[in-house]
Amino acid sequence: MTTASLRRLTRPAIDANLATLVHYAALGAIILVGAYLRLTGLNRQSLWFDEIDVVVRAQRPFGTVLRTFVAEGENGPLYNLMLAIWVRIAGVSEIAVRFPSAVAGTLAIPLIYLLARRLAGPTTGLLSAGLLAISPYHVWYSQEAKMYALIVLLALASSACLVEALERNRRIWWAAYAIITTLLFYTHVATVLVFVAQTLYVVVNRSAWRGRERGWLFAAAFLTLPYLPIALWALRVVGGGVDTWQPEVSLWEAARIFGIKFAVNRADAVIETRGALLYVALAFGGVVALALRRRRERWWLLLVLLSAIPVVGLYLVSLRQSVFSDRYAIVALPAYLILVAASVAALIQHRRLWPLALVASFVLLAFAWGPLREVNRSTAAEKEDWRSAYAWVADRAEPGDVLLLHPGFIITTWEYYEQREPRLAQYPVVTIPSFSVKWLDEPLMVQMIRDEVGDARRYWLIASPDRVPSVDPNERLEGWLERRGELLAEHEVNGVHIRLYELAEPPSPERP
Repeated sequence: MTTASLRRLTRPAIDANLATLVHYAALGAIILVGAYLRLTGLNRQSLWFDEIDVVVRAQRPFGTVLRTFVAEGENGPLYNLMLAIWVRIAGVSEIAVRFPSAVAGTLAIPLIYLLARRLAGPTTGLLSAGLLAISPYHVWYSQEAKMYALIVLLALASSACLVEALERNRRIWWAAYAIITTLLFYTHVATVLVFVAQTLYVVVNRSAWRGRERGWLFAAAFLTLPYLPIALWALRVVGGGVDTWQPEVSLWEAARIFGIKFAVNRADAVIETRGALLYVALAFGGVVALALRRRRERWWLLLVLLSAIPVVGLYLVSLRQSVFSDRYAIVALPAYLILVAASVAALIQHRRLWPLALVASFVLLAFAWGPLREVNRSTAAEKEDWRSAYAWVADRAEPGDVLLLHPGFIITTWEYYEQREPRLAQYPVVTIPSFSVKWLDEPLMVQMIRDEVGDARRYWLIASPDRVPSVDPNERLEGWLERRGELLAEHEVNGVHIRLYELAEPPSPERP
């Protein structure tokens, strides 16, 4: 055999190796970009109330934290426990408490690659990883001290284990699926909708998975017992036995919200609409492209159910009791992005349509770039700016001043920033119960204030304007301060209003 012949024989192998090298180099670059977007700038924004609340409660004694596993209203007890352990190691700075979410968000990128590659091929896997890496919605929750980045990671792992269990039908994969899905349940109560989507897929497509019935029943039975405590709490919510504060939405409004969030998260109205329409069109194209393969597994059906059931299920529950919050269904995001990626991959692989794939990829990148720059990477306050609010008060308060926190449950914001700003510790803090209770009137409110701080005359009213209407719709606290005192200073930051009043005389609970 001549040297030329040998070269011709080895050239395909060389080309294949080069293509593999380029493929994994691109994947590595995508993971690095995603890590940069998530792991840098973690202290750019102040913690907002929900973050502060979970961090402060994570600092409680371990016994108190463990009771959240059986306490009503706790939608993420496993995250509470994880954070309780973490803050004792790393502290409670913005960077420290957000770091676990940033890591979970980064790890989701290679995991979505593996799942998408398994379901739809390496090109779709690479594009899916790229879309998740630059997803403004996923980046946002990867930089928040809450459980949402973690449930995306666990939902991906759950579905990946299910796929392997169905394909291989080995006990180790069924066990891994059951364990990871149980962890998912205890990280957020709404993630049961992922299991509902997976179950529907297995039932509808059962003809493709003959011989897997035992494994599936084993996993489902294992999942039932751990979920019972959560199910009892969830039934109370659905039955209207628990107060909630989320707004009611129509199905169209729910679909519109998720269309925007999964595409661009937040931008101007034109970008939001166009971004949502592009993603929806490409996701539909992905369903068609995968369905045309006519494979017995029908992975397109699994992706459609994982994309739709968390959204539709959340809406249906909200018909009974309003629990609608878009972040509760963030677990639908990865499957949705895989469908979008499958559409672009189909265009790339078509001999005549590949230029359209380049255009689509460029536009998808452009839609992500704006929100990433102007919202996620913004130096302006995009979240409630409690950090600036308390710093402003600490710079101006005088000995003898009183802090009035309204509504009272925002006291956790003071508990957190009092640790970060020691000057705040010298000022007494007063909170007022909700005026929704029938026994609370203005004279009693004034008496409560007087019992706490005596004859103090200077009061800093630190209020959350978004939350005050639910507990003080007639603005009795602020009205009393305005009638009895003089407004000396006023300041407003994102999500927080601050007013300094000086009373003409000490508070007097006179009754008519």
